[in-house]
Amino acid sequence: MRATIATVLPLLCFCACSEGSSSGHPAPSMPYRLGQALVIGEERSAELTNVDDSCDSEACAAVLERCGDDAYADVVVDAAGNVLDVLCFRGNAEIQELGEAEVTSASAGNNTVLVLDGVDDGADVSGSVTLAGNNAVLYGQGPDVSQVGALRIEKNNAIVRGVGILGDVTIDKNNAQLSFCEIRGDLTISGNNTTLAECTVHGQVHISGVNTVLVNNRFALERALSGKNLTCNGNVGFEPEPGADAGAGGALSAGDAAASADAGAPPAVTCDDQHGASNGHGQP
Repeated sequence: MRATIATVLPLLCFCACSEGSSSGHPAPSMPYRLGQALVIGEERSAELTNVDDSCDSEACAAVLERCGDDAYADVVVDAAGNVLDVLCFRGNAEIQELGEAEVTSASAGNNTVLVLDGVDDGADVSGSVTLAGNNAVLYGQGPDVSQVGALRIEKNNAIVRGVGILGDVTIDKNNAQLSFCEIRGDLTISGNNTTLAECTVHGQVHISGVNTVLVNNRFALERALSGKNLTCNGNVGFEPEPGADAGAGGALSAGDAAASADAGAPPAVTCDDQHGASNGHGQP
């Protein structure tokens, strides 16, 4: 499956506004529609699936088992359709909308969904966003409109979706999950059990953590990746613009990368699975 950001993310528009809070101010709306799932990694086109009694697939079963029925989910699968990971966006999280004004930095604490707006007005956060709490989520409306300067994941079970990162991404803890993102700098994975799906990476990729999953990603500088217990499906390379530096805004945009891939078969990115035990990084 080669779902594009442009076709998938508009389907996940904000739900109707929820009732006002006890303080008299309207409560933030949920940025994703609960009870749906998107499968990433299959050959057929991406389609949102309702997770209900009518769905008897392995993907739906995995969502109900790992997320419950009050969630939205991205289901990451291998080439045979076996479930590799599930990204659970739950309905009981605390929603924190950043607003349209640019800020210099931002952070998300425990069980918080930090939502970036969908207005194409430059970076939402000029500096770094830090996911400083467990189960923190950074949720954007697509990497062309929801952008931050850099990203650092410092706690476990972080999720990042639909965000453009203009600089580097550093993952220091376990169970980080990223989907539909664009990273213009380098990606450093020190934590264990990281999943990266449907993302574009312009810079270098450094993997020292164990059990990394890479599905349907595009890499500008990498043609071969290695890591302990590394699992891959459908990753390809693309060429930066002639004369441009990769990383930090120098390579193709996500849309240009997709168009370049359509012009000819993109080169496959190979993966070297180095079996081994935990490296000790990314522990609580």
